[in-house]
Amino acid sequence: MTQRAPSRPNRGADSPAPTHGKLTSSVPQHATHRYFSGMMIVGVVLLLIGGSGLANFFADSAAHTSISSPISTLLYGALLLAFGRVGRRAGAGAQVTNISFDLVARGRLIEAEKYLDSLDSKTRSALIDCVASIQRGLIAMRRGDPETGLRHLDQAIATKPGIFYRSSVRVQTVNALGIRAFLRAVTGDRDGARADAKALRESPDALPQALARAALAEAICLEKEGDREALRRHIDDHRDLLFDVTDRRERAIVRAFQRMLESTATSVYRKPAKLDLHGDDPPLVDWIAQLVPSAAPFVSTTSTKNVTNELPAAVASADAKKALANSRQSAEKQSSTFWTMPKRMVAIWLAMIAAFALIWQVFAPPTTPQQYTGERWDPLPLLAATGGFLALTFAALIGDRVRKFLRGQRDSRSLFSALNVSAQGKLEVAEEQLSGLAKSPYPLIKGQAHLALAQIAERRADLKTALDHCDKGIASLSQYVARISASDILLPDLMSQRAFVLAAMDRHDEAEAELESLPPAYPYKSRALLRVRLVSLVRRGDLDAAAKLSAETNLDLPLTARDELLADGVRAAVHPGSLGAGELPRIRRELRTVASLRPWLETVAPAALAAIERATDDVVTTSSDARDQAAEEEAHALDEAAREEASLRRASLNV
Repeated sequence: MTQRAPSRPNRGADSPAPTHGKLTSSVPQHATHRYFSGMMIVGVVLLLIGGSGLANFFADSAAHTSISSPISTLLYGALLLAFGRVGRRAGAGAQVTNISFDLVARGRLIEAEKYLDSLDSKTRSALIDCVASIQRGLIAMRRGDPETGLRHLDQAIATKPGIFYRSSVRVQTVNALGIRAFLRAVTGDRDGARADAKALRESPDALPQALARAALAEAICLEKEGDREALRRHIDDHRDLLFDVTDRRERAIVRAFQRMLESTATSVYRKPAKLDLHGDDPPLVDWIAQLVPSAAPFVSTTSTKNVTNELPAAVASADAKKALANSRQSAEKQSSTFWTMPKRMVAIWLAMIAAFALIWQVFAPPTTPQQYTGERWDPLPLLAATGGFLALTFAALIGDRVRKFLRGQRDSRSLFSALNVSAQGKLEVAEEQLSGLAKSPYPLIKGQAHLALAQIAERRADLKTALDHCDKGIASLSQYVARISASDILLPDLMSQRAFVLAAMDRHDEAEAELESLPPAYPYKSRALLRVRLVSLVRRGDLDAAAKLSAETNLDLPLTARDELLADGVRAAVHPGSLGAGELPRIRRELRTVASLRPWLETVAPAALAAIERATDDVVTTSSDARDQAAEEEAHALDEAAREEASLRRASLNV
């Protein structure tokens, strides 16, 4: 059974300051802060110029100057100022929610709430409010308080998108349905859970983790209905979603259901512990007992002492930083094309200047005696040609923007579809779709496609191909606007995936350099640090340190099934009794039955695989028997007490 550390004296260099009064000052500026600040400065300058022109117009009306120019300048300046202000607010709020998300993953729920409480009028927007409500729902879920979680999620799903970030708000609200489906299922609202799951599956904006939670919600509904055969089929049909996409605590529920299906017992009871609904993460078995009581007796876990939840900050050498910079430059050169955006803009301007010069040459008034014919020059043809050219240019620009918008929408939905197909284990189909999207003209979609292809290659233990896709994905985001737009998740996801592959290829210094370059407010930073450090220790042959890292951090991070297998396998191999009854046999069974796990472990961590196969589970069996006997005695005692209480109640009624 996991336990929460009573104190955390050493926070580690990667942790923001916890003091509530210093939260605002401790949050780093977003990567877009300078961009939107510059936009606001330009907007203010244009407002001053437009205001000055407007003042001159009214001060000297006899000058017959045009009023359209200062008004246009004012409107454009106001538009830039508004966009800049909204962008800065969204960036500041995103930094807060990014930090709080990482704290939630680390079990520091109280600190995460303090960050969310620090959001104010300068950092809030419709998008940030929606994300904050979802995170509060996750915090309540992690505490075993579904009622509070449902209130926050209802608020998030009802968010009105507003003018800005409409698509982002829509994606957030759609995927919040997965969390709500899970919470509705554990509270017994099976119709509501299935309605959310159905809406999620039908939405083109659904993402893999939301679909996995919807599948888990359906499993809980089937278990509550007592339909074991349907539950068994459901777990088999959605195995990849339930085991590879869910978080570690949610995956533990699925494993408990599997043990339940293998057990001959029809009903086992475990008294749930009283949880602190305002504290940090409760122990796993108590959390499951609160939300899914029937699964709790089948959860295999033991107490973990000296839990610190700390991961030391990355420190890279000068040579590693130089190697990292060289790899970036090399990837950018290989992926660069001649027809870049700046060159396209220069070509468009040159074409427009040439067109204006041609129109002037044809329709301009005579300037030499040889051109003069004696007829009065008519300016209408020049005005008509100029107006027609401007109208055609404007229509072409609008048409191009509409075309790009529609293609962007289509590519985004194709990307979501490919990610979901990959999460369901259909890797060949997903790879084909993603290979096409990797040629997309949109850097964010192209980068996301390369990230997904890198993850598929890593899953197949093809490290060289995975590294190549990471390099191409990072290179596709080399332009300034694309880089700052992807700075929250996509770019650091590519960097952390690259760090893992480098560590698995024994390029540990370069992996450390990648970790050091991760932004401080990256929401998955703890996951990146854990998985890279873990594979580095195993590759170096230090299994004791790897087992110690896995045990002492004790994080319920969003790890894949492969990462969890490595973490648990090392602990089970070094300290067989540290994970709980049946865990070592479970790990060995998964290595036999899940086709992709053994080849992955053979390539990434062969020393861990050898240790797992050498380990003995005698200690586990002994502790398992004692704990199972104690659980049975507790259940029998509770049943006897309940029967005695019912007998006394009937006796009092008869009297």
